[in-house]
Amino acid sequence: MNNSLSWIEWLDRLDRVLTSARRDVLALARSTSPRALAAIDRSRRQLAALINDLGLLDRNVLPRPVRETPPDPASGLKAALDAAHSKLGTASDRERVLGAIDSALRDALYEAAMLLEPRRRRA
Repeated sequence: MNNSLSWIEWLDRLDRVLTSARRDVLALARSTSPRALAAIDRSRRQLAALINDLGLLDRNVLPRPVRETPPDPASGLKAALDAAHSKLGTASDRERVLGAIDSALRDALYEAAMLLEPRRRRA
């Protein structure tokens, strides 16, 4: 998994998993049914698999910023995904935690979008 097509496929999977997880969190906010809890567990497993696959992708394919603040352009995304994965594990605490989970999922989507943002190059 080391070319740009692998990144495109991975980011597509990430988008689908994060969007589905956000829907599952909203469903859990409305009902604490076993089905909603199972959906959260499924989203957590899918996110864990994506985090694992992120480690296999070649980060040299990613554009580097002019000033490398983070040495690895995907480090912000990894941190956001780890936080979302962790928060999904606490979904049973419901009210207070559901907002935090949704926020973590939004942060992960934002970090993925920032990874894809075109960067200006110096001439």
